[in-house]
Amino acid sequence: MDTTYHSQFIGLRAVLRLVLAVGLVAVPATAMPPQQTPARPIAGVGAWPTPPFEAYVRQSFSFVRDKPTATSRMLAMLRAGDVVQVLGCTPSCDAPRGWALLEPRGALPLANLRTGERSDVLQSEGANATYIYGTVPRPHTPVYAQPDVKSKILHHERSSFRLAFTPNATLAERGWLRRPDGGYMQKTAIKLFTPSTFAGEKDPVSVLAFVRRKVALRLEGAKAPPKDAAAVHWFQRYDRLPVKAVQGQKVLIQGGWIPRSLVRIATAQERPKGVKPADRWLHVDLGEQVLTAYEGDKVVFATLISTGKPGTATKAGHFEVYGKTVHGTMHGKPWDYYYAEEVPHVLHFDAGRAFHGAYWHDQFGIVKSHGCINLSPTDAAWLYQFVPPATPAGWHNVLPLNWGVRPVAVLVDKPGKHQTRPQSLAQGLLPLVATR
Repeated sequence: MDTTYHSQFIGLRAVLRLVLAVGLVAVPATAMPPQQTPARPIAGVGAWPTPPFEAYVRQSFSFVRDKPTATSRMLAMLRAGDVVQVLGCTPSCDAPRGWALLEPRGALPLANLRTGERSDVLQSEGANATYIYGTVPRPHTPVYAQPDVKSKILHHERSSFRLAFTPNATLAERGWLRRPDGGYMQKTAIKLFTPSTFAGEKDPVSVLAFVRRKVALRLEGAKAPPKDAAAVHWFQRYDRLPVKAVQGQKVLIQGGWIPRSLVRIATAQERPKGVKPADRWLHVDLGEQVLTAYEGDKVVFATLISTGKPGTATKAGHFEVYGKTVHGTMHGKPWDYYYAEEVPHVLHFDAGRAFHGAYWHDQFGIVKSHGCINLSPTDAAWLYQFVPPATPAGWHNVLPLNWGVRPVAVLVDKPGKHQTRPQSLAQGLLPLVATR
């Protein structure tokens, strides 16, 4: 089920759909949003510094182009507060319609940039920001202009919203949490999340079992664990075990067996058609709720995931990662509404669906999402780095298909059935749209 990135991202949906419908090329300059209108960019300063210099994005959205023209391919979409390194200007830094030439590549209108210190809000919303997270247990919870209940109430948050907060130990000791946009909420009004510390297995064996919940080892030939409690060997949730064989409802491991129903099994897959021997690619098993990552024929990572629950099931098929976003806010449709701020390490692969970190639960290995593929924060960060190209420091987003790198294929399988029909960008993919 498609959902939409909230706040800054919503206003450009129509433009972005047009961009993607023509293969991620630029829309004409006449169709660009007002952010592209040239303006003298530095308040109180007569000229830009001599390149190279650092600058930050001042607009809600700024498009990084492959070349310094409004009709060239789009390489990335940056958010207010993002930081860029300017290597030079064309035709010059003093030109009224000049462009900044960026490291490692691409160009951005100088009018979209500022130099100097960023405001606290821009620092809290930029790509390099870090967060703690919590949810609102009660409806109509106020957000104050200052950390004081007598200050102005800016607005109220709905119950069940998942919110981001800027870490501030001093404020927390006083009983307050600071919102990225500058508002304040009482700490007692928020239930803070403790994100999962689960992490998958690097360079796993070809058949690896993840334990779903605490289970006792059964000895070979026995139907149940030993009666002597002292002789029972227990495996804990998220333990991982090499599999010797699967015999019906028994999973044979070193020293005995455990019930098949209490494990998720990651099995190395054959490289799909169209994926070259040196390519990176991903396999998702909807039945097992596991993900495996590959370099050609070698499995380099295996982990537990949570895909779409009934009614919002993750769709099987053959896709490509077409967008990478460091963190962004997601919400659902009116009939399936939820709201989660600054979801980390998002990899867009199928219209409104993406891989991303889930800071709000620790139940990986079972279906739970609204269509996306949830990973632990640690695993989401690993996967984000695994998929090329690297996101430049300070940037919120890149669009891999326009960077000249080999696309990372994503094969999502239903239990016992491979579906490899390709999905094209022209079928409505939108890199700033995702489900939870």
